Amino acid sequence: MDSLIPLGHPAGSGDRAPSRPGAVPAPPLLLSAGVDADPARAADGALAALLEWRRVQLQRILGERIGLLRRPFRGAGRKARADDREQVHQLRTGLRRLRSMAEAFPRHWRGPSAKSLRKLARAAGEVRDLDVLLETLEEHQREMGGGERRRLGRLIDRLQTVRCRGRRQLSRRLRRLPRGLAPAPKPPQSPEAASDVHQGALPLLRAGLIRQLAELRLHPGWGDGRRPARGSRRERDQHELRKAFKRLRYQLEVLEALEPALRDRLVLLKRTQDSLGLLQDLVIWRPLLKQHLEGRLKRRLPALAARWRRQADGAWADWLELRRQWLDPATGLEAWQRWLLELESTAA
Repeated sequence: MDSLIPLGHPAGSGDRAPSRPGAVPAPPLLLSAGVDADPARAADGALAALLEWRRVQLQRILGERIGLLRRPFRGAGRKARADDREQVHQLRTGLRRLRSMAEAFPRHWRGPSAKSLRKLARAAGEVRDLDVLLETLEEHQREMGGGERRRLGRLIDRLQTVRCRGRRQLSRRLRRLPRGLAPAPKPPQSPEAASDVHQGALPLLRAGLIRQLAELRLHPGWGDGRRPARGSRRERDQHELRKAFKRLRYQLEVLEALEPALRDRLVLLKRTQDSLGLLQDLVIWRPLLKQHLEGRLKRRLPALAARWRRQADGAWADWLELRRQWLDPATGLEAWQRWLLELESTAA
């Protein structure tokens, strides 16, 4: 799950893959979109107002998370651990949303710098990566028996100790917040209440989204449809592609304030993130386990190793289908470009 939830809420791959799009020139739509044109003063003001509304909205929710996470975690039991893990997850997600706006629209952004948000999100991310691994190992442990279950239990205990250290460091880090990240007041009137003003931000939001689509279209992370070798440059490029999709999703969420009917597009972006995300999780988990596991994963925890291979195979098959869909001019990036251009002309 990768959404910011207010407190109190419940939390065919055999076909030949398309060629690497990085070798293909940018589509004509990108060359004629006018994304570098100087915006009118009214559009500048409208976008700044919309970003400020979104920033205050997010910071109010983040303020609650920060208040809880400033205290060291001393809970006991599965529910307490799950609640704390969810707070860390939501903190990192909210910081990433703020950072995406700071990076996409630096001239209109009035909040904390992207650099300070990145540092804080990294501190939360180190704890979150361990949390995701621990959740996976605990689920697997409940299904295991015998020697592997005991070895897995010892490994979980070691990782819990590492997680506690990281959680204490995060608590200390949250006591020194970046300037501008203090709990925000009640958001000003919603975009619906000021639709005439905020609607003027649409051309600039559209331009930012088209820039992000251009980055995706020419990204080396698409590869050639073959699975990258472990630790290779192609594997790192694939991880960077996932982050580019995440930036597109967070920018689209800002547009959602003006165009609410974006659910299907956001769901597709989330599915793409999840597919690439599982592949990346496995990349992160192996070195973490290597530090704390006595021996090779395949020898010490063979059932877990086999399970992860199956999950990776499934995620790769899903990604190949999504890759085909994104590179298809009728359904993918070029179709999204056309939709954005039509959206602007309709609003005009």
